[in-house]
Amino acid sequence: MDTLRSFVAGGLGITDFWSKPDRLSESFELRRFTLNSTASRPLTDLYELYWAHHYEAGDLRQTLWWALTLLTRRPFWRLNATLRGWFCVLQLLLLALLMLVGWLVVEQLRHDSIGQVWNSWKAWSAAAIAVVELVAGHFVTRSLADAARYLTPRPPNIAARNAIRAEGLALIRKLHDAGTYQRVVVVGHSLGAVIGLDLIRLAWDELRHPDPAQWADQTEAKLFSSAIEALGTYPANKELSDFQHAQLRLWRENRAVGVPWLITDFITIGSPLAHASLLLSTKRVSLSKRQADKEFPTCPPLVDGKTSFVSDNVDVGGGRLRNVLTGHHGAPFGPTRWHNLYYPVRFPLYGDPVGGPVHEVFGPGVRDRKVRPSAAGWRAWTYRLTLLSHTRYWVPGPKADDDQRRQEQDRATGTQEAVRALQSAMSLDIKRGKAFPPAAPPKGGSG
Repeated sequence: MDTLRSFVAGGLGITDFWSKPDRLSESFELRRFTLNSTASRPLTDLYELYWAHHYEAGDLRQTLWWALTLLTRRPFWRLNATLRGWFCVLQLLLLALLMLVGWLVVEQLRHDSIGQVWNSWKAWSAAAIAVVELVAGHFVTRSLADAARYLTPRPPNIAARNAIRAEGLALIRKLHDAGTYQRVVVVGHSLGAVIGLDLIRLAWDELRHPDPAQWADQTEAKLFSSAIEALGTYPANKELSDFQHAQLRLWRENRAVGVPWLITDFITIGSPLAHASLLLSTKRVSLSKRQADKEFPTCPPLVDGKTSFVSDNVDVGGGRLRNVLTGHHGAPFGPTRWHNLYYPVRFPLYGDPVGGPVHEVFGPGVRDRKVRPSAAGWRAWTYRLTLLSHTRYWVPGPKADDDQRRQEQDRATGTQEAVRALQSAMSLDIKRGKAFPPAAPPKGGSG
């Protein structure tokens, strides 16, 4: 719960909250945090999907081999040049380590017998592995190994992948069935962003169907194709804002016709989905092909002909048929907005190489937000110049900062403070019932 606690206190700037039992999860280790209602914010619950216990420590050699196979695949060389530079630096460091070991062995050959050299080779190799484990062992065997296993559907990894998704889907179903929530926001950091995308695409297929008894004129569904056309391929800020407003209107209309879908926003932070063309493609099937087959969603959704919807004639009883428009199974980002926060990377050491812009892979409807650390002074530079930036998205900055100076920094750097961008994306400051009216009055009025 440390991550969620720091997220609430740092990212949302709220220290006065209640820690209550998490009645929706089957884990006794988890709790939910409840934010009290204010004039501008409804009662809000925050849940954590904890999944790391499904993976034990990974194997150093297997994880490094997975990383090496990524470097040899064609999509790698299409990545951002700066990111390739990071990987090349790591390659050079590993190569230098191997050359050092080789040089020491050659020197040993000049003075000793073959048997002594063999023993020396084993000793120096063990020393090299020990150095790698000491410097980056925890990162490789934990964080990187988890990514390798979740992103690789090999037989040994399937059980854990299924368990993580099953627990996530169970939580989403219970949030929808609780009858107390007006909307749901899914936030995923790092590998959690990939898991969040999987949960959204899987849950959408279950929760996308309208209730025929709640029929209403589906004007927004009919106009949504026009909103996609107006968005274009390279939208400016205004076009992107207009499209996200259209998504929100579509979500409201879906609720009015009985679609139970509550997820209004998907927020990814430091997300490796920026490199999805490499990570989610296989040797035989590219990510773009899987998106065309609607295995992975895009934002905006890929259209069938001229619409993102399918038309169904539904029997409402008494032999009466009613025509309803239903988003197809690959269209969760019709009514769901996608925000992506990342620290821009500059070669050789600057920013967060794990994250990056997502719209190039998943569509122009994703709002990519370049951010900078909210912390000031030497802390901000430490985050920028080290991999610490990847875990410092919701570290708050000085309280008494001048808004005018912030705006000047926004314009000068083309970035926004990370904490402010996160708060803006979550939209918790919108009055209850005004922007997100439920289809039916919720029992407890929670957000």
